[in-house]
Amino acid sequence: MNAYTFNISLSILNHLGRNLYRSFITVLGEAISNAWDADAQNVRITIDRDKNILIIEDDGRGMTDDDFQNKFLKIGYSKRKDNVSATENGRPFIGRKGIGKLALLSCAKRITVLTKTVNTDLVGGIIDNSGLDEAIKDDVSTNEYKLGAPDVSIVERFGKDMVSGTVILFEEINDGIRNRIEYIRKLVALYFRFSLLDPAFRIFLNGSQITLDELTDLINGTQFLWKIDNPNDPYISEKLQRSEALKKQRDLQAGTDAISGFIASVEKPSMLKIRESEEKVSIELYVNG
Repeated sequence: MNAYTFNISLSILNHLGRNLYRSFITVLGEAISNAWDADAQNVRITIDRDKNILIIEDDGRGMTDDDFQNKFLKIGYSKRKDNVSATENGRPFIGRKGIGKLALLSCAKRITVLTKTVNTDLVGGIIDNSGLDEAIKDDVSTNEYKLGAPDVSIVERFGKDMVSGTVILFEEINDGIRNRIEYIRKLVALYFRFSLLDPAFRIFLNGSQITLDELTDLINGTQFLWKIDNPNDPYISEKLQRSEALKKQRDLQAGTDAISGFIASVEKPSMLKIRESEEKVSIELYVNG
């Protein structure tokens, strides 16, 4: 009897929720998480609203040809499969099951990825989402779909002086870049607050470094704090708990090791607004899309 293997259609990307990961902020979060996991010291984000372009560059370890094919392009790949929970420099991994990279595959019409390690040549490819949509429509298998070759001009621009790291260029962002720069800075600071406390990890947006100072208004406006399973979060101990505005805090037990964190509230909804905009720092909950 023959030995058989699975043959997976590209349509699995849609079934996994490819269309749910079109949030611009989700894309930034995934790319920054990857940079942290790659032991990068600097992440440089460039947003050009007029040209509808996003560029994310890091100086991490980068990827070999094998890493790019069998890790980055492998949906569901887990860094923890070998029971390793930290990077070579001791950072705890942020990335989980590898599903988040769907954000990188679906947020723009054209996505170019370039990467290299210190000891290997530059590798990468182009994900053309219009072509990917056609391949999914035609029920093409994952083995049949090939990424395009990066443009020579892009390789020259980003790869010429690269020692190690990864560059991701997003062209024609779906729905454009609607969020204000101030809003993006604050959300990045909030989501990666623990990383910003590490002096060996810096995030820049359009040339300006993002720091915890972006959260001063939120910290000074926090009234109540609920800690879940005593999280080890310096942002809580060094910032929130030292705020003069904090009136009460409470410890909660989730009853499971899988959940820890905190919930904080402010006195008025208006205090969640980003200065000089109508956007708010808030929680978005999606159920079945």
